[in-house]
Amino acid sequence: MCGIAGFINFDPSVQPENPVRVLRNMLDKLRHRGPDDRGEERIEIDTGPILHLGHQRFSIIDLSQAGHQPMSNDDDSVWISTNSEIYNYRELRNELAFQFHSQSDTEVLLRAYENWGVGCLDRLVGMFSFAIWDSKKEALFIARDRLGIKPLYYHIKEQQFTFASELRSLLASGFTDRSINSTGLYQFLSFGHLKSPESIVNSVRELKPGHYLWIDKNGDWEEKEYWNPFQGNHVPVSTENIEQQVKEAVEQSVQCRRVSDVPLGAFLSGGIDSSVVVGTLASLSDDPVSTLTIGFKEKEFDESSFSQEIADRFKTRHQVLWLDEDQLLEALPSSLSAMDQPTIDGVNTFLISRSAHEAGLKVALSGLGGDELFGGYPSFQLVPKLLQRKKWIKSIPFMNSIAGLNRSLFPSDQSTKMEHWMKGKLSGAHEYFLIRALFCQDLLTDLFNDQKLAQTEIEKDYQRTHNQLKQYPADDIFNQVSYLETYHYLQNMLLRDADMMSMAHPLEVRVPFMDHRLVEMIFRLPGNEKDGTPKRLLVNSMKSLLPENIWSRKKMGFTFPFEIWMRGALRSEIETVLLSPLQQLDDLISQQSVTNIWNEFISGRISWSRPWSLYVLKSWVDNNLS
Repeated sequence: MCGIAGFINFDPSVQPENPVRVLRNMLDKLRHRGPDDRGEERIEIDTGPILHLGHQRFSIIDLSQAGHQPMSNDDDSVWISTNSEIYNYRELRNELAFQFHSQSDTEVLLRAYENWGVGCLDRLVGMFSFAIWDSKKEALFIARDRLGIKPLYYHIKEQQFTFASELRSLLASGFTDRSINSTGLYQFLSFGHLKSPESIVNSVRELKPGHYLWIDKNGDWEEKEYWNPFQGNHVPVSTENIEQQVKEAVEQSVQCRRVSDVPLGAFLSGGIDSSVVVGTLASLSDDPVSTLTIGFKEKEFDESSFSQEIADRFKTRHQVLWLDEDQLLEALPSSLSAMDQPTIDGVNTFLISRSAHEAGLKVALSGLGGDELFGGYPSFQLVPKLLQRKKWIKSIPFMNSIAGLNRSLFPSDQSTKMEHWMKGKLSGAHEYFLIRALFCQDLLTDLFNDQKLAQTEIEKDYQRTHNQLKQYPADDIFNQVSYLETYHYLQNMLLRDADMMSMAHPLEVRVPFMDHRLVEMIFRLPGNEKDGTPKRLLVNSMKSLLPENIWSRKKMGFTFPFEIWMRGALRSEIETVLLSPLQQLDDLISQQSVTNIWNEFISGRISWSRPWSLYVLKSWVDNNLS
């Protein structure tokens, strides 16, 4: 894994004063992603544009200088800078009739483009974001992997196109404006994360997962989707022996993610997903697997005994990072500095990734994606209940007066959600979005200084989510929720956070459940093959690996005891930030409303996530936009 950056001027007469310095500033912001090597190239066409292309390398496959980037083909007509792991690079190499000069997957990707053009995307198994310059076509081709595991941002202004692995690298170019995007702000306050293609900055967009962008010598560009799990000529999945098919697909996915020339391990919470990954990895490995988990003295949050049981079962080299509130307070500045965009999650990944790095690992496998594909979240039970009760309530007069009858569907500190549900205020076009909401619509409107702007963003988001729902048939509720959990939550928060927080050290995180072949297979199964008890299909398929107490216990989730710690050692830090006005947010966010949110948390009327989100937002803006 690496960091890429570059900019292209389509009008050669209009150049920044010091383009070399601009590229270096951008790469400096990506140094943490690739501390092993740096590459810079100025690529000029006699009658065409000028491209400045850079790379920060984190060496995983072929550690020699032969893997240096940017990399060119034999006649320098094609150049590549990539942040990728192509797991099937050996198979592709055998298909390609080229003379190779390295053992790297980067050269295979370069040759794959030479041979198949944009069609190379259909042949890749892996995670990637890359930029390829084609001198013969005088065009730039950038692309992002199917599920959005690796990030890629871009900025277009007149005759200039700028791109990078992180938003902060684009900010360092000096080409982008630093004003806050009201749509991005609305999304963050609504859900605790941004939603691609929006970013928190007005002038920057994120390339959407499963998309590529082609920009020609005149600066004309097109962004196009190349993959969707519901479209294309997929072979129907037979439900006969489906458990064996799932088992084989999971094993294939883990097996191909073992390719590495550096030490590799796995995160282990002791839950179903990470246990499946670790058990499968152990069965495929000759040597003991290195595993890591986080432990807490607060027993209601601690899963270390379960992870230890799995570690003992598969004889892993297991480490527990014991964490308390004082240690988190000490780590807060560095974890906040690692955030490329504001997010309410990710600190946990930052800390366990740091621990993995300190243990000598450069690659770690994660169980991310299992909940979304196989139905591990409460939303898989809540959405059908809400839809059923909606039909029932519509037949009853004075329905607003009986909201309390249904509040048991939500935790007590989120009863406001039930009131919004009764009024049809869903934070989107479906009940799912209300379940995932951080600030519901009324609370969010109060947070905005300009309530008309808030209402405009609510209407825009409703239309966006309405269009998103058209991707999947409404008559299969399980698969619809699975799609939304994958495309709304996993892609926009968990995968983004896993990348930016792990690469801060750096550590490469691989996610076997997001192998696109496995995703396609699971989405093509009817929901009734997967519903019932949480993750029934995955458990039945992999039961031989798992002790019963692992798959039968209640899901805990990888969450810190923020509810306790924010009233303890973290209180002074968070309170100081929340109660101090911040100029960059003055026109957008009501400081009085922020103060009210904090006071309500201290008095026990709301949960930790709302004040925490405001703390993260203020800290991020102060660190990056001041």
